[in-house]
Amino acid sequence: MSTSILDYIHISHFFLFSALLDVKVTPRYLVKGQGQKAKMRCIPEKGHPVVFWYQQNKNNEFKFLINFQNQEVLQQIDMTEKRFSAECPSNSPCSLEIQSSEAGDSALYLCASSLSTALKCAFSPVHKPTIDFCKEAGDDLG
Repeated sequence: MSTSILDYIHISHFFLFSALLDVKVTPRYLVKGQGQKAKMRCIPEKGHPVVFWYQQNKNNEFKFLINFQNQEVLQQIDMTEKRFSAECPSNSPCSLEIQSSEAGDSALYLCASSLSTALKCAFSPVHKPTIDFCKEAGDDLG
């Protein structure tokens, strides 16, 4: 049985905002054959209860996969319920696992952590911006 280069899935990790946040992802690079299991781990910044996993494909398109708050799944896409599984246990690294790798899984996988799930904006009346960032992001300030 011969194996071609196309039979391998390349999975990379990106330290999202690594200069600002202390988010650690392992392994940094992962190459798996089709049908093999692939597992990535993420240690969120200390004190951050919210963790997000994203996938960036070869066309640089971002796809939200799943997010957790205090170990509970808040949102996930169908793909994570089928071949993908994820968990974020207390006092352990969060993980994203692909049960059986396929060619379309070759991507950059990103993990990010946050103090909250929503964009919060507060401006003093003197410093109100000319562009309403909050409303553009879907946050209604009332």
